[in-house]
Amino acid sequence: MKHFHTAAITAMFLAVAPMWPGSAAAGGESARRPTTTEPKPEEPAEEEVPEGVSDEDRVSGHKPPPLTRSPRKPGEFGLRDDLTREEYTNLPLPPQAYLGAKILKMEPEFVAGIQSGLELLYRRKYNGARDHFATLEEQFPKTGIRAVADTLVWQALMLENFDYRYDKQYWTSSKQARNDLEGALKLPGNEAWEHLLMATILGVESIHTMRQGGYLNALQLAFQAMDNIERSRKAAPDFIDLQIADGLYNYWRTVITMNSKLLPDFGDHRVEGIEQLQNVESGGLFVGPLATLSLAFTWMEENELKQANAAYGRNNRAYPDNIINNLVGSMVQIARRQYGDAVATLDHVFEIDSKNARAHYWKGLALLRDGKLEGAQSELETYLAGEHLEKFQRSTTHYRLGQLHVRRKDYGKAMEHFEASAKTDGNKAAKRAIDRLKERRKAKKISW
Repeated sequence: MKHFHTAAITAMFLAVAPMWPGSAAAGGESARRPTTTEPKPEEPAEEEVPEGVSDEDRVSGHKPPPLTRSPRKPGEFGLRDDLTREEYTNLPLPPQAYLGAKILKMEPEFVAGIQSGLELLYRRKYNGARDHFATLEEQFPKTGIRAVADTLVWQALMLENFDYRYDKQYWTSSKQARNDLEGALKLPGNEAWEHLLMATILGVESIHTMRQGGYLNALQLAFQAMDNIERSRKAAPDFIDLQIADGLYNYWRTVITMNSKLLPDFGDHRVEGIEQLQNVESGGLFVGPLATLSLAFTWMEENELKQANAAYGRNNRAYPDNIINNLVGSMVQIARRQYGDAVATLDHVFEIDSKNARAHYWKGLALLRDGKLEGAQSELETYLAGEHLEKFQRSTTHYRLGQLHVRRKDYGKAMEHFEASAKTDGNKAAKRAIDRLKERRKAKKISW
C-alpha cells in the first residue's frame, strides 16, 4: 500500500510537472538548447529579479505571515541517536515523552504534560488533574484536552460507585469534549492522538449508554469509536496504546459470541486479545495502567485468579489510592476466599473516600462468606439504603441478605428478601432460592 501511494504521488507530479512555472510547457526555458545556427534576435535587457520567491510563483499568490516559531528539524520529535550519556542523563523531560513525540509527531512537552496529567488521574488526584489539563490546554490551545479530562473525571467518580450520580455533569462535559475535538481535528497536527481521544470519548459514551439500556445507540457509538481507532492507527502505525482497543475487542467479543446462540461465530481470539493488552501494559505511552486493570478483569473471567491478583497488585503498588483498582482487587480476593484481605482492601477505600457506597456491598459479601453475619448484615443494609442504586444492585443485595438469613435459619426473613429480589428484576437465583425453601418446607424440613 505504501508503494501504491508513492507511485500515485509520482504519477501526479509527472502529470503536473509540465505546467509547473519554469517548465518548457509553461513557457519557461527548455530542457534542451536549440541546435539551429540562425542568429538569435536581440533580447531586451532583463529586469533585476529580487532574491526570494515572487508572489506569482507562490501557490497562495501572496506572502504568508511569519511562522510563530521555527519548526523542528526532522528527527527532533524524538531523541537524537548520538546522545552522550551525560546528555541523556540531563534530559529536561522523561525519555518516554520523546518516544511518544517521535511516534505521534507531537511536541515532547505536550506529550510529557499528558503523561503527567494521566498520572494524577491514576493516583486519584482528580482536582489536581483537572487543573493540570486546564493549564496544559492554555499552553497548547485548541487541543481539546481539558474537556476530555473533565469527562474522564466524572466517569471515574461514577465507576467508583458503579452508579449514575453525576450523569448530567458527565454528558455536559462529554458533549463539550466532542465539540472541542472536532475543532482540533480540523487543524493540522496531532491527528493520531486526537483520534484516540475521540475514540475514548465515543467508547466511554457507548459503555455508559449500554449500561442504561440503549443497546442500539451503544453499538453505533462503538462503531464510531473503532473508526477513530483505525484513523489513529493510520496516522501513527507504531502507536502501541491502540492495542488496548484491539485486545478488549478480541477478548470480549469472543466471550460474548461463545455464550450466545444468536450472534455469529467469531472464532476464539482470547489469547490474541490478552497478548495485545499485555503489549500495552508493558510498552504503552499513556494507558498502561488501564491495560493492567483490563487484564485483572480478563483473568477473573478465565478463573485464573492468581494472574488476576497479580495484575491488581501491579497497579496497587503504583496507585494504592485508586478506588476502582481497589474494588477490583477486593473482588479477586473474595473469589480467592481471602476474606480478611478483601475487608482490609475495602477499609482502605473508606479511608480514601468515606462516602463510597459500592465498597459496602463488597465488604458485606466478604463478611457473609466469612461467616461474620452481623457485620455482613450491617454493610449490606447500609448499601441497600443508599441512593443511586440500579435495579440489579437492589436485587442482588436483597438476594445476599436472603442468603444471610438462611444461614441464620430465619427462613421467613430470607423469603422476604428473596421475593423482593425476584420482584425487582426477576432475579433467577432468587427464584431458585424461593423454590428450594418451599420444597424444604413442603418436606417439613424447615418452617416459618
